[in-house]
Amino acid sequence: MGQYRGVVMGSNKGARRINERFMEAYIDFDEILCERFNIEKDGAHFYLVKMKEAVLEAREAIPEYDITYDRLKAIRNRYLALKQGGAVIDDFQGKDEDVVWMQVFEEKLDADADPLSKYSRMTFNYRQKGFWERLIEVFRR
Repeated sequence: MGQYRGVVMGSNKGARRINERFMEAYIDFDEILCERFNIEKDGAHFYLVKMKEAVLEAREAIPEYDITYDRLKAIRNRYLALKQGGAVIDDFQGKDEDVVWMQVFEEKLDADADPLSKYSRMTFNYRQKGFWERLIEVFRR
């Protein structure tokens, strides 16, 4: 048995290869996000947090916003499950399409065509919140 960055590997070669490709791609992808946002670690988590902070209008104006959020969250969760041993790398069969998605997302980042880049270029007309909206906001904190 070998060791892959903290993950124990055994004999199921097909699942292992897919998961190794995924792990390598995710590590590279996360590093790209860290560089983009000038942070030391967990760039994917940082990107998700920034997406969550966006105003509702941005999510409505950028069609791929919620889809990107959901996919990025699922990919990060898959990585964490493999890294932390919640899934055995030999048995947990992921998808190579996650690797392709991360590659496409990197291209979008380079072209400033990702959801947060689009969001940063948007302007919104804010209206005064009503009494009930402010009251609900107080109780959500």
